[in-house]
Amino acid sequence: MQAIAAESEPSFEAAREQASVARAWLEGAFVDEVAYPLSYGGPPLTLKVTGHPPATASAVVDVFKPAFRVLEAMAHGKIKVEDHWGASVHKDREGVAALTDGRSHLAPVYSGWDSSAYHLAQGLQLPGLFPSSEVATLVAEELYGRYFRADVERQGILMGRMKSSGAYHLFSMKPVRTRDDFRGLRIGTTEGVEADVMRALGASPVTLSSLEMNPALSEERIDAMHLADGSAEVFGIGKVARYRSALGLVRQNLEFGMSRTLWAALPADLKTIVNAWLRAQAQAETQVFYGVAGARARERFKLGGLQFVYFAPAEFERIAEATRPVVDTFVAREEAAGRPARAMLADIARRNEAHRGKSVNDLMREAIFHPLPDLNG
Repeated sequence: MQAIAAESEPSFEAAREQASVARAWLEGAFVDEVAYPLSYGGPPLTLKVTGHPPATASAVVDVFKPAFRVLEAMAHGKIKVEDHWGASVHKDREGVAALTDGRSHLAPVYSGWDSSAYHLAQGLQLPGLFPSSEVATLVAEELYGRYFRADVERQGILMGRMKSSGAYHLFSMKPVRTRDDFRGLRIGTTEGVEADVMRALGASPVTLSSLEMNPALSEERIDAMHLADGSAEVFGIGKVARYRSALGLVRQNLEFGMSRTLWAALPADLKTIVNAWLRAQAQAETQVFYGVAGARARERFKLGGLQFVYFAPAEFERIAEATRPVVDTFVAREEAAGRPARAMLADIARRNEAHRGKSVNDLMREAIFHPLPDLNG
């Protein structure tokens, strides 16, 4: 792990170029080039998608809405998407219930929200685990069947897609420049490993869902929020906080679950299309929301007066050293419970190495032209 430098964070224009293939996919550029056979001749089937971000959020406007149009085109109109946002159908943490009772077919079921339900998936948050969010998304999906599937299906649902967030940073009311500045801070986090990382630094994690973050920081019930740049803009954290410290230790996996009922109702050819779409959508969302929109958010934060803090290399090493025991603790706990955490981390390291040197656009092309097999097959 190395300290993030200001020059290593891409500008908005650079991020757009890095994700040019994903942006083209969202514009429908590859629908005719990668056509899947379709024999289904029945009426269109409805895919109900629900989520907690507002309908105006960049993730919805720049990624989800265009991606839905791509799916409808890939399915030649035999799938119609009905989407609802702003937690208008169910609360942010009610995704599993909504998927099982029919309110939704595709909904957030974030592993970071429920450490008791998703055991090994907590390990995807371990500090310094992945070289990038794009690789993290692909590797999580590659290893889904081996390590994460059982916990998901135990809840009566299937997996829609895995997806890594951008790197998490600290949005605070006071500057955090050193290892010692973490001590005693009340920091908003999810459950599990992310909270363990904050404890290792001497902070007090406060578990919050997405819609609870802004009020908690605005009312000074917490001192800082641990979050990715794109999400910090969506939920208004960048407007409340006064400082952003470029930490970059943790990434979250923000899964969307799939309804068993919906999946069973799809004919085989539509399942093939939906799977191909989900694999590309996962990579496109990581690239365009966390990469491009994240870079745009940083520029807007600066214009709004948010002060950016970058840790000196020696100080960041102190921070990294303090968090290393979190990995050992996670492995020991999961192995004691009979879960193969050590093998999972070894597999992640091997998959990371297999993707070394691939560009963001390379990864998107793979997702479009060579999608992984159905995660639920």
